[in-house]
Amino acid sequence: MAILQNAAGGNPVQHIYGGITPDGSTMFGEGFRSHKLRYGLYLIEFDKPFAKNPAAVCTIYGNEWETFNKSIAIPEVSPWHLVCTTSSPDRPVDSGFTFIAFGDL
Repeated sequence: MAILQNAAGGNPVQHIYGGITPDGSTMFGEGFRSHKLRYGLYLIEFDKPFAKNPAAVCTIYGNEWETFNKSIAIPEVSPWHLVCTTSSPDRPVDSGFTFIAFGDL
């Protein structure tokens, strides 16, 4: 997690990043808590909420032979949390992933 001063002199900017295991545990990162809600559905709660919805990006993480046919989507983002869903072409599946969320405080 990093809090930086906005270059234009506005609100400080927060960057939160992390890695999540298929069971919902945190591999790395800080400033958030992760929870597996059900098969392939994960909740990332921010310790310090953003001023408005942050920009967020997620990427599948793991060995090539485990991840070549998986994808990730962000069905919900708010100043307090981020929801990520991982899937194969035909159904939800558990998968490791990395994420970053950034925006004004």
